[in-house]
Amino acid sequence: MKWTTSIAVRLVVYPVLAYSAVGVGLYLGQAKLLFPAPETFERLTPANIGIRYEDVRVPAPGNGWLHAWWIPGEEAAGKTILAFHGNGYVLEESLPEASELHKIGPHLLLVDYRGYGSSSKVMPSEATVNEDADAAFEWIVRRKGVAEGNVFLLGRSIGSGPATYLAAEHAAIAGLILESPFTSIDDAAKESWSVRIFPVRLMLQTHFDNWSKIGRVRAPVLIVAGTADTLTPAWMAQRLYERSKQPKQIYLVRGAGHNDLVEAGGEGLAEMLRRFVGPGR
Repeated sequence: MKWTTSIAVRLVVYPVLAYSAVGVGLYLGQAKLLFPAPETFERLTPANIGIRYEDVRVPAPGNGWLHAWWIPGEEAAGKTILAFHGNGYVLEESLPEASELHKIGPHLLLVDYRGYGSSSKVMPSEATVNEDADAAFEWIVRRKGVAEGNVFLLGRSIGSGPATYLAAEHAAIAGLILESPFTSIDDAAKESWSVRIFPVRLMLQTHFDNWSKIGRVRAPVLIVAGTADTLTPAWMAQRLYERSKQPKQIYLVRGAGHNDLVEAGGEGLAEMLRRFVGPGR
């Protein structure tokens, strides 16, 4: 019966080896999976769509810098939105979002994380992205002289991580806006059945635990999500909303997925943002 024993051993050993190999690959390659910065992109600027802007380098740790756009607003009140984009594109590819935010009125600072676009070359991680967030916030306050109470933080997708981190650290900010946010990278990873079979919490080096941090945010919160989002499902936005302190709002865009939230939200979303950032806040 040696042949049956051999088959039995193979049926056990081969799946274990395959499971282990995939697990090691996911562990070693997680930075690339979480931060897939495009290597090639079209060199566009706000000037291509008729928006006046300043191309800047924001000083970052280790003699590095963040490539950023400072876009002066139409209002003189000094209100400023510091925006953090998602993980799959660079600053030059964010013109549609820049255009929509510009219409709201306040000044804008849009930044590329280190490791993205023309920013310093590092392998991004939760630690480096949070350092980038600190650097951008300090630049607005010190270089532009904007009071913390006039700064709104906006985080899109993975950008919800640094935005929530900053909001938890700076109680005096004007408000926190989260678009297509996740409760944590751990929860987002578990949405994929192929990843769920691994010990995600032990394997992950980047967590961005927004659910824990948002309970420490004192500023007004606006959470926006698409009801058809399969990457960061709307239940995550709902949990973050429940965890947030008042005043808070949640706005669900019916039928919107992860990548078409702004387009699907249209004027309704734009008006929600105007009211949140506009006069009276």
